[in-house]
Amino acid sequence: MVLSTFNGIINIMIIPKKIIRSKRKSIALVVNSEGELIVRAPYYVNTSTIMGFVEAKQNWLRRQCSAVVAAKSKFCNITMSEGDIVKFLGEDYTINLCEVDSIILFGTYIKVPFAYSCAQLTAWLKEKALALLQKRVSYYSIVMGVLPKEVKISGARTRWGSCSFNNNINLAWHLIMCPLAVIDYVVVHELSHITNKSHDRAFWQRVAEILPNYREQEKWLKTNRKLMEVL
Repeated sequence: MVLSTFNGIINIMIIPKKIIRSKRKSIALVVNSEGELIVRAPYYVNTSTIMGFVEAKQNWLRRQCSAVVAAKSKFCNITMSEGDIVKFLGEDYTINLCEVDSIILFGTYIKVPFAYSCAQLTAWLKEKALALLQKRVSYYSIVMGVLPKEVKISGARTRWGSCSFNNNINLAWHLIMCPLAVIDYVVVHELSHITNKSHDRAFWQRVAEILPNYREQEKWLKTNRKLMEVL
């Protein structure tokens, strides 16, 4: 970021952390999980044009950075204390430590036994993730006419999902914190790799056939990437 003043008012300009050039045809701005601006641009576009584009998008960039900071501060400090926030299927639940035998969802609260640790909360979330993800994979496997060799839940911190050369599907358990539409996108994305290992036009056309609004879910994942660091 760069600070400047005009008539006594301090302005903050967000500048690129990195500019990546490729054969793409347009300029794209991406705010990563650290709140840094990454610019993707065609080879033929000069730096001054890129910076002019960045300057014109400052209001949008500030909103994106604010969203990343808010997500990071809100969901990455779960200490199993009363009032901590846990995301479950895209909704916020407030931890309520009380006399219950096991973890239960009640209204906007997640009721947790007094003696439970973060590890026990994580185990509960993983259990819920496994059950739901298996159901969504089974459903979309039928819809898409594909069959993964194996489906596993992982603790990956950098990838929401992956499909191996042998068609083994790995899905991050942190997906249980995402809205169902986002979960479905990751499932469809990885199942699409069973028949196409690349990210070419045919691949994205296949994804769009199943989920026409998949770009909205991609955007949500990028904005909320810090959820992968929770617990």
